[in-house]
Amino acid sequence: MRKLVWGLFVAGALWAQQAMAVNTDGYDIPYVTGSFVYQISDGSRDSANGLGFSLGAGWPLTQHSAVELDYFGLQRKRNIDGNLDYQNGVFPNLVYDFGMFGFDQAFLPNFKPYVLVGPGYVDDDVRGTKHSHFGTDAGGGVLLPLHFGGWDWGWAVRAQAAVVGQLDHGESVPGHTTLFDWNLTVGVQIPLTPLFKPHRAPPPVETECALAVVDPNTGRKDCLQDSDGDGVPDNIDECPGTPPGTKVDTKGCPIGNGQDSDGDGVTDDVDQCPNTPPGAKVDAKGCAIEQTLVLQYVNFASSSAELSAEATKVIDVVAEGMKGQPNMEVEIDGNADSSGAAAFNTALSQKRAEAVREYLVGKGIDAARLSIRGFGETKPLVSNNTPEGRMQNRRVEFKIILGQ
Repeated sequence: MRKLVWGLFVAGALWAQQAMAVNTDGYDIPYVTGSFVYQISDGSRDSANGLGFSLGAGWPLTQHSAVELDYFGLQRKRNIDGNLDYQNGVFPNLVYDFGMFGFDQAFLPNFKPYVLVGPGYVDDDVRGTKHSHFGTDAGGGVLLPLHFGGWDWGWAVRAQAAVVGQLDHGESVPGHTTLFDWNLTVGVQIPLTPLFKPHRAPPPVETECALAVVDPNTGRKDCLQDSDGDGVPDNIDECPGTPPGTKVDTKGCPIGNGQDSDGDGVTDDVDQCPNTPPGAKVDAKGCAIEQTLVLQYVNFASSSAELSAEATKVIDVVAEGMKGQPNMEVEIDGNADSSGAAAFNTALSQKRAEAVREYLVGKGIDAARLSIRGFGETKPLVSNNTPEGRMQNRRVEFKIILGQ
């Protein structure tokens, strides 16, 4: 019987393919489990409920299924004399999960419900006499991924309830041919990352295009046409057919007297600070005055301090503006939404501000002209009650300070 059990498990392992069954997201690989077991024993037994442990190993088969080999061992106190009976069981189970469920809330965890069923082999040691029987188990449970701040190794808490049935033929309990016990388990599941590489989903393939507009809320990207190649898309180009190499303003028209290439309201012939960041208030010379700027598209994904391609394009404009105005210094203020713990959000906002500073330094801006602060969730731009609002609050602001 034991050879048959091992044979079933090995056969399932050989059939295994890349999948995500009964795993935390991104860790769709073989795993091990360890749990505490509390058994509600069959009422016909002359003993108390059982206590013990279980160990297991699983291997994904398809997107929502896996094969597992589970062993449990426990003991029960006999009512008649207070001594102990013992029970051990081995079950190769087929496990099917229903995908990950969750809530868009900071303190409500995601969870993955699943069911299981399989044949097995049970050893009962009752009053010093051992009996071995064919059995089966069936049940279900939930998997709750474990995340602590930036720590994520794919570990999970696993809670499960399963009924274990066996053909006893009256050997362990006279007069009863079948026995049914309930095993309630709580433990951990750990992916075997030292031995197997997680199969993370490849990033989506982005459409290649010379110019693109990106919706900051949905992430949708649409390609734009630029027939004359001047860097201004056709839908806003007021001077189509510009000769190649011609310097143009934001409307696609050649720059000259009367033109305002950086759109700050000061024409190029008198603008002493070219390339002022969009939306910045300027003086009569076209130079930025002290103010705080919230620039569009400089936002971050949840729990991330990584700059998007759209954000770097906007920060490139800030870099050019600082080069055109040498006395401009910038305090970079990082912000976060209200998801997660306040201490984590404060540290995350600091990292976001640091990411922008490092990028500006890489663009040739002296680090002495840049300072950073992290405000966490304390300065929301809009309400955090919607995904769109939280997206806007995951931002950096640029506080312009004029030096000597």
